[in-house]
Amino acid sequence: MILNNPSPGRPLTLTQRWSTLFTVLLAIGMFGLGLVLRAQITGAVAEYEDTRIGIRLTYPEKWLQDTNSGDYVFRVRDMTRAGFKTTIQISVQPVSSLTTERNVADQLARSRVLTLQDYRVLSISQSTLRDIPIEIVRYTYNDQSTSPFLQSFSTVVEGQDILTIQRGQAIIISFRAAADSFEDEYPVFDAFLSDLEF
Repeated sequence: MILNNPSPGRPLTLTQRWSTLFTVLLAIGMFGLGLVLRAQITGAVAEYEDTRIGIRLTYPEKWLQDTNSGDYVFRVRDMTRAGFKTTIQISVQPVSSLTTERNVADQLARSRVLTLQDYRVLSISQSTLRDIPIEIVRYTYNDQSTSPFLQSFSTVVEGQDILTIQRGQAIIISFRAAADSFEDEYPVFDAFLSDLEF
């Protein structure tokens, strides 16, 4: 690479070599700074706390928060997504002392068959989340809530519910995304669960 060399046959001067080195290092430094700033922007989170049900969490800062519905206490959605908006939602239901997480999962499945088109449970498994017993339910359904003027067909949505019973209430943590992007979006839900306190 020849920079401002007046005679093609002559080698670069010391000043030209230092200028070239400085330019390359500056370009690498600016690229690295850009990556750091991008990571900070995409990883920015907002905090939420609800003392009534005893939860504290963080969620992606750019997602739209909605707490104004009777059937859930917290919901955030990624409004930048085309079609179905990736959603994280927390619902709470009072339960008796004899109710198990599996009872709650079965009750949800029965009610969703009536309200969600083509609702189908893919799997139900048991696990723990920081030593708290949980039931994990994976499912799919067809969503037709998108404006008919923007989209003339339904979207297959894949979801996962984390169910646990704490202090006499069933806590249902739901993650839903378009089926074709579910695995790509799932790390956001993983990060959400890792910061969740209840």
